[in-house]
Amino acid sequence: MDYAQIISACEASSHLISMIPSERIVEFGWQIGLNEKASVLDFCCGCGEMLKLWSEAFNISGIGIDREADFIETGKSRLTSSRVQLRTGDIFQYYDKYKHEVAVCTELSSGLFKSFADGIAFLEPFVKPGGKLVFGRLFSKLPSPPQELIDFDGELPTLTEIYEGVSRCGYYITAMASDTAAQWERYIMWSAKRDLERLRRNPEDAKTAAWLDKWYRIYFEHRRRYEGWGLFAIEKL
Repeated sequence: MDYAQIISACEASSHLISMIPSERIVEFGWQIGLNEKASVLDFCCGCGEMLKLWSEAFNISGIGIDREADFIETGKSRLTSSRVQLRTGDIFQYYDKYKHEVAVCTELSSGLFKSFADGIAFLEPFVKPGGKLVFGRLFSKLPSPPQELIDFDGELPTLTEIYEGVSRCGYYITAMASDTAAQWERYIMWSAKRDLERLRRNPEDAKTAAWLDKWYRIYFEHRRRYEGWGLFAIEKL
């Protein structure tokens, strides 16, 4: 067993804010035809790890935008290609006259947009004719998830409803990568540890303590069984 490789993969995945494992993200990039001529614009990019993976695998150029300065600074320290730029900023204030081959937003479930169609409309001006849109989306594994999960994450579409929403916007799904239990576990514990560190610094912080308890419980009781997350690429005819 190559322990060094396992540890190296753990280190890399610790910067990936996604429920999709690194190898599947690379496969996804291949499925959407990424190569050295492709330019990718990634909104809500986190630490820019997806752009980093695609730049190393396919030599893309790319721009990542995120409002969290800590994420961007961490991402910049890890970049291995000068063809990728990471910037701190509000995605709704971003202007780019250049048209990209791919525009990404993995936060279409986060409440940034009033509707799924609004999220798609936001991405469309940034791609060339024939370009691809990529989005991340929480989904319900069952038509009627528990009310506690709806209260926590909002109304969750099923995969069929995601397909129907894509179709109404005039698109077809041409690539998909879905979550794994291992990546969910990594993400849940990564977030929990951040809150735990805040609680250690201020043990009397009842609000953080209550949130941390809720975070654990909603995952163990509901999210693990009923909720999924997918990365989707869509194209028009």
